[in-house]
Amino acid sequence: MATLWGGLVRLGSMLSLSCLALSVLLLVQLSDAAKNFEDVRCKCICPPYKDNSGHIYNKNISQKDCDCLHVVDPMPVRGPDVEAYCLRCECKYEERSSVTIKVTIIIYLSILGLLLLYMVYLTLVEPILKRRLFGHSQLIQSDDDVGVSSHVPAVRGQSVSSSDIKCKR
Repeated sequence: MATLWGGLVRLGSMLSLSCLALSVLLLVQLSDAAKNFEDVRCKCICPPYKDNSGHIYNKNISQKDCDCLHVVDPMPVRGPDVEAYCLRCECKYEERSSVTIKVTIIIYLSILGLLLLYMVYLTLVEPILKRRLFGHSQLIQSDDDVGVSSHVPAVRGQSVSSSDIKCKR
């Protein structure tokens, strides 16, 4: 039994080390991928105007330049209609923290992995441990745990109720 526990401890430590290594590898990969994405953008939502359909424009620019003239490219209208078109557009500067998103995802995946390991333990390892620790012996149950049947067969084919048995004891 000591070898079984030793094997389980070694298995658990190997799994935890592999989860840690996987988390570090995932963090490194996500940090490399973060170079391809910007955490700030200006988003302009322009409704339909005259013959032009509505459109959403995104551009990675600074907050001070977040307006229709800097973001909407190419401008769908020309001349004096540009100002009227831009007044209808709603531009917002948006920021996100990709590091916070990455950390949240890693924590979520780690918890999910731990729950999966626990499920494997409950379905595979625990029944094996119970069989080895307790053997195949049956626990003796008392009458109170099992319950007495309502009719107990008596001698000569007569049936006696459980209340009659309790009174005779």
